[in-house]
Amino acid sequence: MKKNITILLLAALFLSSCADSWLDRQYQGGNLSQEQYDKLSSEKMEGTLLGLYAMIYTMGGDQHDEFGQRSIDLWGDLLSGDIALTNKTYGWLYTDEQMLTVSARTGTIWSFYYDMLHNINTIVFSIENSSKIMNLIAENGYPGDGGAYTYTEEETMYALYMAQALAMRGYCYGNLARWYTPVMKSSYMTGYTIDTYKCVPLYTESNMNSPQALSTSAEVYNRVFSDLSTSIMLFEKFGAYYEEVQGSKYNRDTKLIININVARGLIAYSYLNAAPYYKNVDNEKMKNYYRLAHKYANDVILSGEFSILKNNELCTTGFNNVDHSSWMWGQNVVVETAGGLKSWFGQMDIHSYSYAWAGDTKVLDDGLKTDIEARAWDGRINWFNDGKKKSTFKDCPDGKFFSAQSPTSTAEEDIDREWLSDNIFMRYESMFLIASEACYFIDSLAASADYLTQITDERMNVNYPFAQDDYTAYKASLSNGATLLKEIEYNWRVEMWGEGYGLQTFRRLTGTKKRGGNHDYAGGSEVNASDHSFNMNIPGSEATYNPNI
Repeated sequence: MKKNITILLLAALFLSSCADSWLDRQYQGGNLSQEQYDKLSSEKMEGTLLGLYAMIYTMGGDQHDEFGQRSIDLWGDLLSGDIALTNKTYGWLYTDEQMLTVSARTGTIWSFYYDMLHNINTIVFSIENSSKIMNLIAENGYPGDGGAYTYTEEETMYALYMAQALAMRGYCYGNLARWYTPVMKSSYMTGYTIDTYKCVPLYTESNMNSPQALSTSAEVYNRVFSDLSTSIMLFEKFGAYYEEVQGSKYNRDTKLIININVARGLIAYSYLNAAPYYKNVDNEKMKNYYRLAHKYANDVILSGEFSILKNNELCTTGFNNVDHSSWMWGQNVVVETAGGLKSWFGQMDIHSYSYAWAGDTKVLDDGLKTDIEARAWDGRINWFNDGKKKSTFKDCPDGKFFSAQSPTSTAEEDIDREWLSDNIFMRYESMFLIASEACYFIDSLAASADYLTQITDERMNVNYPFAQDDYTAYKASLSNGATLLKEIEYNWRVEMWGEGYGLQTFRRLTGTKKRGGNHDYAGGSEVNASDHSFNMNIPGSEATYNPNI
C-alpha cells in the first residue's frame, strides 16, 4: 500500500464529497466530471478505485468519534452493550453508551454510505461506458465458457475493476439494509414483512441523478446479492483468464482492495442476516438463504488463502497488523493516513495516546465477562486487562487491541503517539461463525459444531491447568441443539468483540439481554432488540429534500 499512497490520496481528493441530503449529493468542483471519467485509462481507474477505498476509513468533520467504518463498528458494539463506556470525561461516544445512536448518528451513517454509493455508481457507469466490458460479456460470454472472443489485457483489468466496484456497492447496501431494517418483532414491522417494509432508496448507475423512492428491504438485499454474485463471477472468470494469459495469479497489492474471498464473505454475511426475516413467511427461502450463507463462507474456507489465529498468538498480535494470515480485509495505516486521536486506536488503546489511556475507558461488558469466566478453558479472557497493575484499565481490551509501536507500557513517556496500527474490516474466523450459524438453521448440527470448534480448538487458556479436560466436556455439550445455538451466539460476541458484529448478533440471535453493571449509563438494565433504540430512522434531511420520500 505504501507505494500507492500518493495516487490514493489524489484519487480521494477527486472523489470527496459531504452530503446530508439528496439535493447535496451532486457533482462538486472537486469531483471528476463524467467527461473526465470517460477518458480514464485502465491504469488511472485503479487509482480512482483506491480513492474509493480511502472513503472507508474517512469521515468528514473534526469529531474524534467519526473515523469511517471502524467508528460505525464501534457505535454498533457500544449500542449492543458488548462494549461498555465506563467514564465520560471527554464525552466522545457517550450518545452510543446512552443507546441514542439511532437519533444521534442516523444522518452520519446515511451520508457515509450514500456518499460512497454516489462515487461507486459513477465508477460503474464509467467502466460500463469506457470499456463496454459488461456488453462484451453479454455478447460473448465469460472467458473460459467456450466463447471464441479474446479479451484484451485492458478489458480484463476493467472486468476486475468492475468486480471491485460492484462488491463495494453490495457492501454499502448490505450495511444500509442491516441498519435501516427493523428486527421482525419490532412495532415498526407490525403488518409488514421484509418484502413490504420500505427501507432505503436504491441508487445505481442508471438512476443516480434523480431522487428515488424507498425500496423494500427485500429489494435492497436483492441488489446486494445481485451485485456481489456478479462481482464473484467476474473475479472468478477474469482472474483465471488473467492467470492463463499473464502466467501469474492476479493478486491485490494491498488487503485494502477487495478480492474474490472478501466478496464471498460479504455475500455470506448478507444472506445470514436476511434469512431470519423469512421465518414463518417463506421458510423455504429462509433455508435457501442459510444454505447460500454456508456455501459462500465455506468457499472462503476451502480457498486456503487465510488461516485461523493460533492459540500461541492469541495475545501477541494486538489485532494491529493487516499482514496477519487471519486478516481478509483491512487497512495498512501509514503516516499519511494515520488518524491520530480520531481513530480506532485513538479511542480504544491504552498503549496509545488515546481517550482510553486518558480515562474514557471502553471495556468488556461485565456480564459478558462473567460468561467467559464460566468457561474456564477459554483463553480469550486474556484479551482483557485484569486490573492488577492499574485498576483504571480493568477489562480494557489490551490483550486483543494494542499498539504495534508500544505493546506493553502505559507510561506517558512510552505510549504510542504515531497511531500506525492497522484497521481490520474482515477476519477469517467470521467465516466459520457464519457457516456454523447457517448450518445450525438448516439442521446440520454436527457440521455446525465442527465449524465452531475449529475456532475454539485454538482458544485454550494455557494459564488454567484443567483447560483441556473442561474443553473436552464443552465440545461434548455441543451435541445439544439449544446449547449449540447459545455457544454460536457466545462466540460471535467474544471472538468478534470490537470488530463491529455486536449489534447485528444482538438483533439476529439474542433479542433480549441485561447490560452489565460496569456501564456508565443504565448498567444492569434489560434491553430488547425490538426497542426503538435499536431501529434506525431515515434522516430528516432525506425526508425533507427527497420529494419521493
